[in-house]
Amino acid sequence: MGFIMEQTRKRMKFEILLERYFSNFPRIMLTNLIFFIPLAVVGALYFLLQQTLSDFSTLFLIPLLTVLYPFYAGIVLVCRNIARGDEKVKVFSTFFKAVKENFLKFMFYGFLLSLVAVLSFYSISVYSKLLSSSWMFYVALFTCILIALEVLFISYYIPVMTVTFDLSLKHIFKNSFLMSFGEIKNNFFALISLAVVLAICFTITAFFTNALLIFIITLVLLALILPASCQFVISFFVYDDMYGSIAYREEKVQDIDDAITDAKNKKQQNNEVSVEDYSDVDITALKDTDDYIFYNGKMIKQSVLLKRVLEQRGQAVEESDEKDV
Repeated sequence: MGFIMEQTRKRMKFEILLERYFSNFPRIMLTNLIFFIPLAVVGALYFLLQQTLSDFSTLFLIPLLTVLYPFYAGIVLVCRNIARGDEKVKVFSTFFKAVKENFLKFMFYGFLLSLVAVLSFYSISVYSKLLSSSWMFYVALFTCILIALEVLFISYYIPVMTVTFDLSLKHIFKNSFLMSFGEIKNNFFALISLAVVLAICFTITAFFTNALLIFIITLVLLALILPASCQFVISFFVYDDMYGSIAYREEKVQDIDDAITDAKNKKQQNNEVSVEDYSDVDITALKDTDDYIFYNGKMIKQSVLLKRVLEQRGQAVEESDEKDV
């Protein structure tokens, strides 16, 4: 008699990345295609500005990217869901829900990131040309590159954290800054993966010599592959540890508690009434605990959600009694 012993091998992270990417490739392409519509409009406007104001056209990237970035929230949420292993992601509803709920925050992010990107571009360009003048410019150039890399790592976390957690801007920036250092291994894995994606796209265009064909291939890559694929690899490498750091570690859970407390205090001070509708929440399924659940695409404590539901329904009963009187 003989027997076969099956040895289970732990899959490498790179294998899981490829599996989730290619099994959801149609969804990734569709997400990219939706984003390409506002991207094409912004690109066309920039091209017109470049033709008329060639010397200052780069400066117009700041307002253009500021307007474009809210639509990137759709890519972030769809790719986050795919990257964490969700098997059935509804692209259209998820995409536009993310844009609607995060429009102003992402517009603010777009302004900051585009401003830093333009300043970094000019700084690196200027210092590169001055290297032969003095060794001090090597120091300045190296410092600019380090700052640009740090901003890049921070930008990995800001969008994903925004669509995942119900946090204030202060805590989003704080946690993103800390994770840009604390999760350095995952950050470099994401950077290497981004380089691979860009290298593959560059290699595809390198096979052609005709300028028109290169332009068409580049448009196709932008329309179907690049933005969503880049965000997918970023989300894949940063999401799990980001989620664990914020949701499970006691010292970082305090950041969420502070954010919730600040929000509640501001609402009490300004006598604001929550406009979110909790009528669809099954109150019997909620527990008065500090466990986190997903609601409307974001993480929130069950106890906090329970209080909000009870408050809203209590207000509804009071308003109904006043009308009856």
